[in-house]
Amino acid sequence: MGSSSNSSADILLVSNAIFTGLSNEPEAGFLAVRGNKILAIGPVEDKDMWIGPKTKVYSFHDQLIMPGVHDNHVFFTGYMSLHYGVDLSETSSPEEAAELLLHAAKELPEGKNVYAFGWDAEAWGGSPNSKLLDDMFPDRPVTAINRSKSECWMNQLATERYKFTPKECSAEARALLLREMLSDPEAVESAFLSFCDEMAKRGVTSIKDIQFDDSYGLLAVLQQLEREERLPLRVHFALEPVLEPLNTKFGAECKRIYPGDHLRYQGCKLMVDGVVADHTGDMLEPYADMPGVTGLKSVDYDTLEQTVLEADRHGIKCCLTAEGDAAIRKCVDIYEKCRKQSGSNQLKHSISDLEYPHPDDLRRMGELEIYAEVYAQILLLNPSHHEAYMAACVGKAKESRFHNYRGIVDAAIPLAFGTDLPLFMTSVPDSIYAAHARLFPDGTPEGGWQRDRGLSIAEILKAWTIHGASHCGMEELTGTLEVGKLADIAVFDRNLFTVESSAIRSAEVVLTIANGSVRYDQCSRWS
Repeated sequence: MGSSSNSSADILLVSNAIFTGLSNEPEAGFLAVRGNKILAIGPVEDKDMWIGPKTKVYSFHDQLIMPGVHDNHVFFTGYMSLHYGVDLSETSSPEEAAELLLHAAKELPEGKNVYAFGWDAEAWGGSPNSKLLDDMFPDRPVTAINRSKSECWMNQLATERYKFTPKECSAEARALLLREMLSDPEAVESAFLSFCDEMAKRGVTSIKDIQFDDSYGLLAVLQQLEREERLPLRVHFALEPVLEPLNTKFGAECKRIYPGDHLRYQGCKLMVDGVVADHTGDMLEPYADMPGVTGLKSVDYDTLEQTVLEADRHGIKCCLTAEGDAAIRKCVDIYEKCRKQSGSNQLKHSISDLEYPHPDDLRRMGELEIYAEVYAQILLLNPSHHEAYMAACVGKAKESRFHNYRGIVDAAIPLAFGTDLPLFMTSVPDSIYAAHARLFPDGTPEGGWQRDRGLSIAEILKAWTIHGASHCGMEELTGTLEVGKLADIAVFDRNLFTVESSAIRSAEVVLTIANGSVRYDQCSRWS
């Protein structure tokens, strides 16, 4: 802990538990903020010298103060599409929902398409039929994504216009629909600011957002917010080619135009294989529950290699999304060729997901300094240990290779956490439950699943903070609590290092400070 010149702070925080990210345990002390930077950090007895007549003092007890959270893998457009249009979450039938849609359509300009979200097949007694929408809306497309993001209720006009089907509705499949949604700058700005408010409630002060193709107009909105100093969090963005091939010329231009502390280009994202759980992940050996099959999805590795090498030549960072061990190995092979081509990994190329890596390839990733982007809450997709798919897919003997975070860290691979939001909403407490306690939602198994493959709490917090900052080239400015660094800070309602696993998921953020400004404040409960 240290201090700068003696002058009063705008904000001063005091707690018995300050996790700076420079060590592995929290310490008692104070933290002072002036403007957008950390002015001083020190022992509690020295706090008074930083308090002036206008200083806002927050006195905590054992509530944890930590660096602001950086979510290294989010899709704002995915979040927006799940909160855009008519809310069907309270409806009990397709007929009731259709009446809401019809009423909303009457309020829209002629020709304006109808969007909706939030319906639930269980509440409706099953999936809805498109004929109802065809009959009620013969001359305008209607789309309604369900609560779990697994199905889209849509009429035939929507299917023809947007080129996807109700059951095949991934974010990439819905690219034409998302592009249309993003064509209204005012609506996008409103949705993005609402999204930032939600992130602030979770202690998030920085994100890496995945945007499709040329961003479909989202960048213009973000640039305007930055220009007007209204961008509430730091937005790093990577572009994923979906409707068009990777445009390295546009990427190089983005790298030149967007180098800032609040809006910064972070290269491209490229999909590789599918999902191990549904056997579309590319595996080195056949699936245990599907003999003779190493993957139901074909991957064009030659084109992938050409694309990545071209991006590397243009100085564009790549994130390759791979789940199966064969796909991960191919990604490492490609990055090894990049290393020979450029001489280093200064671009900080990464592999995301990394669900089932081979130990040999973890070692290679460490040697090549390839970053790992992992979704630490991923175990929570399985309702229980009994219902988890891992052992069924590869056999009990190899189950321990899934979500091997300890192997990643021990191989000296820089590990940054993300959520694939809206797959998960950012939650540090949930990540501790899943990646440290290694428990499924129902609390099974006793003692945790493959607990030796999990992480310490300090390692988890660093993966949410300094490692994400490092991956985005911000480690000198954010990611730890140090004098002179930008004041991005999150405070939880308890000490996350001492909470029992059974209670950790109920922990909440009570204060979020981004760039020195209070973005979320629920501290009255501690006054």
